Amino acid sequence: MTLKQLEVFIAVADTLSFSKGGESVSLAQSTASQHIRTLEEELGAKLFDRSAGSISLTAVGRLFYEHAARICAGCGEAADAVRRFLGLEQALLRVGASTIPAACLIPDLLGSFSAARPGVRLEVVQGDTREVIRQLQDEAVELAVVGGRFDAETICYEEVGAEQIVLVALPGFVEKPPLTLQQLQDVPLLLREPGSGTRLAVDSALQKGGLDLRSLRVVAQLGSSEALRRAVLGGAGCAFLSVLAIGRELAGGTLAVVDIAGIKISRCFYLAWRRGRSLSPAAEVFMEAVRRSVPR
Repeated sequence: MTLKQLEVFIAVADTLSFSKGGESVSLAQSTASQHIRTLEEELGAKLFDRSAGSISLTAVGRLFYEHAARICAGCGEAADAVRRFLGLEQALLRVGASTIPAACLIPDLLGSFSAARPGVRLEVVQGDTREVIRQLQDEAVELAVVGGRFDAETICYEEVGAEQIVLVALPGFVEKPPLTLQQLQDVPLLLREPGSGTRLAVDSALQKGGLDLRSLRVVAQLGSSEALRRAVLGGAGCAFLSVLAIGRELAGGTLAVVDIAGIKISRCFYLAWRRGRSLSPAAEVFMEAVRRSVPR
């Protein structure tokens, strides 16, 4: 049974004529009649009563018409939905984002993106970089914006920007900066969890500087940059934070940068997606919006 056969059946049933029904679906009368015969043979039932000069639906034909009409209508709706999706008139895009992209980058571009593409509804799933990449691998999100790379054969990465990470504290909390790496070991530190992009960048920079991470005086490990920011403002210690996350505090003087001699920490932001998967039009336009908006 084919969709074409159903279309021919409905056309013939609506017109009660093989010639008129066939014409409405661009088929000759003989071809339309053949489609109906093939359909009746497959069903094992007569759909039309044929008499001299006229046809009418049988009881089976009337029953079959109800179902065939729903199927054809559903196919039409499905085709319309795809056309709307491809035209970005109606699309849902699920994006994974690690902490800083979710809190700072995506909100900043959302206004212009929504204005340009009002038919695209964005759902952002937030987590640390490792969690977001896992979501991407599980295809719970189509696209991700993250602050680190976990090499995987299944994931493609595109570098789209960078940020600076600094050690911050309450003004006067640390005496006579810049700190040496030796002095850093005596400072009470608040750190992100190991799966975060910020933590990866910090650990890498300190290890390259020759510091044994086990020597650090870690007083707490917290799950977000916002938690670190609030803890530092409360006087709990120092923390490595993205300049993007604390720009207001630095400008207002409520937090101060504590320089570390010989250490500069930066990290890249990446767009990430499943290798071998065709991205939706909504994902493509969102990627372009990220490329234009992320600081470099």
